[in-house]
Amino acid sequence: MKTYLFCLLLILLPSGVLGMDFDLRKIQGNDAGNTLLVIGGIQGDEPGGFNAAALLATRYRIDKGTLWIVPNLNFASIIKRSRGIHGDLNRKFDFLPESDPEYHLVKEIKTIITDPQVDLVLNLHDGSGFYRTQYVDRLHNPNRWGQSCIIDQSLLPGVPFGALEDIGQKIVTSANQSLGDASHRFNLKNTRTRSEDPEMRQTL
Repeated sequence: MKTYLFCLLLILLPSGVLGMDFDLRKIQGNDAGNTLLVIGGIQGDEPGGFNAAALLATRYRIDKGTLWIVPNLNFASIIKRSRGIHGDLNRKFDFLPESDPEYHLVKEIKTIITDPQVDLVLNLHDGSGFYRTQYVDRLHNPNRWGQSCIIDQSLLPGVPFGALEDIGQKIVTSANQSLGDASHRFNLKNTRTRSEDPEMRQTL
């Protein structure tokens, strides 16, 4: 029992204890390929995001390419089950003064996101209700975020993996093929951040 608890602590212990704000795991596949960065735990009250990222870091074998995982970006908020101890961290990626307590954390994760080795970034969240393109009821409507794959725009011209809508639709189709309950189907949500959603411009 003591050995189990010790191992569990190693998984949950943030690198911040050693001078970093969060943990970064890198898993190399057997064959060369692209690098996917997966981020979880930006909001401590969304356990699905950081639990899924932790499972990727500890339970999966990578056959091709490289997987970078930050399972606990906002570790202090995760421990307190809080949206954000110093405000919503996911609204601090546009402009942030150096006086903000999380300035260095945001700077660190931005450095990783913009690393030339990273080809694609996936930011994991929990979402309430069920996203639907048309209003059905209070839990199934365009203002909900649950069961959705979210993109900022349809296309990023001239960059690898820039066909965001095509990629997102493939993900949604694949996820829906293995659902046990058809009412839980995924949908693609395009926030059209550049033209329609200024608040999303602040997010990771």
